[in-house]
Amino acid sequence: MTLEEKIIGILKDNRISYEIYEHEPVYTNPAMAEALGVSEAETVKSLVLLTKEKRMVVLVLPGDKKVDWKKAAADIGTKKVSFAKPEEVAEKVGCEVGCVPPFGQMTALPIYMDAELTKKDYVYFNPGVHDKSFKIKAWDLKKVSNPKIV
Repeated sequence: MTLEEKIIGILKDNRISYEIYEHEPVYTNPAMAEALGVSEAETVKSLVLLTKEKRMVVLVLPGDKKVDWKKAAADIGTKKVSFAKPEEVAEKVGCEVGCVPPFGQMTALPIYMDAELTKKDYVYFNPGVHDKSFKIKAWDLKKVSNPKIV
């Protein structure tokens, strides 16, 4: 079962409506926003981070936001965070960096979500592939991903 199929299952199990958009492969949030005709702030950036203690977590941000490394570390409860290596992400999450979905129940990784995302009407995220995006209500993303809000 692909990540996309798992996400569809999660959304259906939780009775969350969604739309799927197919587009050219995109590898950045600006490119995703352009392909979808939406603002970059409506796209979701899911970053797999590694703590000083070698624990992997997912930080979910609006696509137009940059990581505040000190704040991210403090929110996660560690002294330092950095990007996980691409091969570690592929092994743990099952997809390439740049299309990690914002769902914690698909892996054992805890999800930390920027509070700003919950204030949007709809958000767009990649379902583990670069050439598709899912659109769901921001509130539903919070509900289904069960994150710690930071």
